[in-house]
Order: sequence, then structure tokens, then C-alpha cells
Amino acid sequence: MSRSLNLMLRPVAALLVTAFAAGAWALTPGVDAPPEPGTPRPLVVPAFEEAKLPNGVRVVVAPRHALPIVSVSLHLRLGAAADTDGHAGLASLTAALRTKGATRSGKALDATQIARQAEALGSTLDSAADWRGSALTMTVATSKLADATALIADATLHPTLSEAELGRLREQTADALKLSLSDPMALAGLAARRAWWGASVFGGSTTPASLARIQRKDVLAFHQQQLRPELATLVVSGDVTLEQAVALATRQLGAWKGNRMALPEARNEPASAATPATVLVNLPGAGQSGVVVMAPSVAYDAPDRRVAQVAGAVLGGGYSARLNQEVRIKRGLSYGASAGQDFQAVGGTLSAATQTNNATAAQVVELMRGEVVKMGEAVPAAEELDARKATLVGNFGRQIETTGGLSAVAMDLIARGRPLSDAQKHAPEVMAVTAEQVRSYAAGHWTQASLRTLVVGDLAAAGDALKKLDDKALVLDAAQLDLEAPGLAKKP
Repeated sequence: MSRSLNLMLRPVAALLVTAFAAGAWALTPGVDAPPEPGTPRPLVVPAFEEAKLPNGVRVVVAPRHALPIVSVSLHLRLGAAADTDGHAGLASLTAALRTKGATRSGKALDATQIARQAEALGSTLDSAADWRGSALTMTVATSKLADATALIADATLHPTLSEAELGRLREQTADALKLSLSDPMALAGLAARRAWWGASVFGGSTTPASLARIQRKDVLAFHQQQLRPELATLVVSGDVTLEQAVALATRQLGAWKGNRMALPEARNEPASAATPATVLVNLPGAGQSGVVVMAPSVAYDAPDRRVAQVAGAVLGGGYSARLNQEVRIKRGLSYGASAGQDFQAVGGTLSAATQTNNATAAQVVELMRGEVVKMGEAVPAAEELDARKATLVGNFGRQIETTGGLSAVAMDLIARGRPLSDAQKHAPEVMAVTAEQVRSYAAGHWTQASLRTLVVGDLAAAGDALKKLDDKALVLDAAQLDLEAPGLAKKP
């Protein structure tokens, strides 16, 4: 650039800088600057209303009339905790098959026809199963509620559960499992569950072997075991009244007859670990290592369950929580580290998890263990605690903003045998947790001796540092890993 041109441009540049600076002071909130925070609104949880049909079917309603939308679910209170040994995945397969064909008005419809009928109502027929139950769910305009309820009832009471659809579903599930079993983080999570719970049903996960064992006769038997009116709840949330829901339930489910046999019960074995405190699984060629550090939690009906939730949130419940601060933000050892909890009737687990380079796996293990134990050494600062409690309440608030989320809250309480009024107590109980309660809880539950660690990665690339973490560690090649065995190792 010539000297004369440079001299000509200097005043223009100065004007641009001045104009930019002036504009920066005049930014308009919500237009060219983030909007100002609004006034906090109280969290309002609709009160659930309920009734029961003569045959034992429970009807639960969460009225919300602001929009002509409604979510309807038929929940059956028996889930994966009723899977028999060697048949992990049976409850989930049975639930999924109910959307793949049913008899309606005397005519057998296949999966495509069922899907088209759901689409004609402006929705999809969704199916889900967890440890405690399964449910079919649709969200529709209020004017379509009766038709949606009828479709859900037929798919639940009269599914075809065909051999062909079972075969397809088994193949799809097996393909998905291949990806999980080759991914170090996914495999670490599956192995960690078995390492913690041992022979308990809660240590189970669907495997290629368990899938191969599940036959149509097993699905039919589970379906019949689960299909009891006394185990069923019709949950309706949104633009509906209890009287309308009871009328729908009576029309679609009132003729459903029970029997005099004892109600089936889910398994409920406590954790019984059969592995050392540290398990290292060698997955040759893995680009990274999956790391899981586990600690004990409490039963879902324990008096200090809210304290446990807040403690878990302080440790790993968000971007600014402690695990992510130490592992990602300060040291860049991972794209993210977090912690989640699994609450069962016989106890629970906290699982802190992340994925990192093989060479830094040992460092990450030590960091994560240290952060878990540190939780019991000092009370969290007021600002930190308030932020994490706000996150818990905010997540709950966002869930119940939708009719589907509101139904999910009700079904979770039903499946756990908790009072429906727990929904109204959730936020106040979380906000009432103190810093000292968090420290005391962590000190009593999250000690160095209580921790269990599982790492899946390329052990050669990880080097000796990982093995030096625990000289009593169980070291396995991925080919030797058996997710059905309490001790994780295949029999020789």
C-alpha cells in the first residue's frame, strides 16, 4: 500500500472505530445484545387427580387447559426388573413389539398400518420400557383423544407380537449393540453397571447372547404376566378433565378382566459386586478411553434422596459443575465430564463418566476420584450450591412445561410407588437442601474405599500409569468380557 493511500485511509478507520464504539454503548437488549433477565416466575406443578375403575385400572389426570393438546399413556407397572436371568432385554422387546401390529375391530393390522393410523391422528405411537414398567404414549389434539386412547388400548391389549416382527426387531437391536460394544464409552457404561450390581437384575443389560435367547414364547409369556388391569394406569395430561378420562378408560379398558392369581413381582436384589474395585478392559485400537467412577447412592424412597440429587448435581450436573471444571475447562482432557445417579428400591449408584485420550486415562481417573471424595471435605460455596439447585429445578420445570413431560413425571411416581403429591414437593425439597447436608451426605457415602472404577480403552496406548492406579485391578481383553457374568470374565 502506498504511503499516500495509507494516509488517506487513516481518518476513515478512525471514524469506523468511533462509530463501532458508539454503537456498542447503544446495543438494544434482545436485538443486538442478549435480552435482560426476566422476573423469576414461581414453578407451578398441576395437581394430579385420580380415580379407579372397578377392575383395578387406575386413572390419573393432570389438567392443563391453556392449549387444546393432550398426552395419553397406558402404563403397565412391570418392567425390566422382571427380566429373568439370561433374558435381559425381554421387557424392552415386548414393549417395542406392541407398536408393530395389533388386532383392531377384528382385523389384524401390521406395523405400517398401525403407524399410518397414528399419523392420521397427527401423532406417533411411542413405546418405552424401563426397570419398573412400560408405556404406550401419544400426544394429540384434544379432539383426537378418544381415537388415540382406543389405538393405545388395542396395541396394549391385542398386540400380534408376530415372529417376523420379533426377528426384525432383534436384528435391529443387535446391529445397534455392535456399535455400543465397539465404543469405549458405551462399553464402559455397560460393564460398570455389571461391576457394581453383580448378580442383581439391575446389573443386566441387553447383549447379543440374551437377544438370541429371547423367543416369541418368552415375549408372549411376559406380555401375559404384565397384562393385568391391577398393574395398569391410564395417564392423561393437558386439556382434559378427570370425568372425561374416566369415561374414556371405562369405554376402552372397563371390560378388561383380571384373575385371582397373585400379582407378578419385580426382582429386587441388592448390589453384590464380584469384581475388584478397579476393572481395566483392553479394547485394542480404541482411539480413546471411556472412564467411569462409581460411588454408592441411596434408594429412591430414602429420606435424603433430595440431598443425594443436589450433591450429584454439584459434582457433575452441568457445564460449570466440578467434574467438568476440572477435567474439561481447566485441563482440556475431555469434551465433557458429568455424573448421573440411578435410584432403585434397594439402593443406588452415582456414576461419574467421561471419555479421554488413552494416554491421559490414568490422570482423569485420579482427578475424578479426587473430586468425588473432596465433596465430603468442605461445604460447597453458596453461589455454587444455588446454581446447581437452580439447574435441578429448572430441568424439572422444563420437563413439566409439556404435556408429555408432565405425564412422564406421573408415570415415574406411579412406577416407584410414590405419592403423586411428590411432584408438588420436588422443587421446594430441592431448594431446602443446605450446604452442610451436601457435605455430610458426601462424607458418609463417597469415601475413597467406596469407589469403584472401570476403564475401557487401548491399554497399550494408555501405558503403565493406568495399571499402577490399583495393583489388584482386574485386567481383561474386550474379547474376554462377559456382560452377563457377575465377575465380567468369560468362563475358560
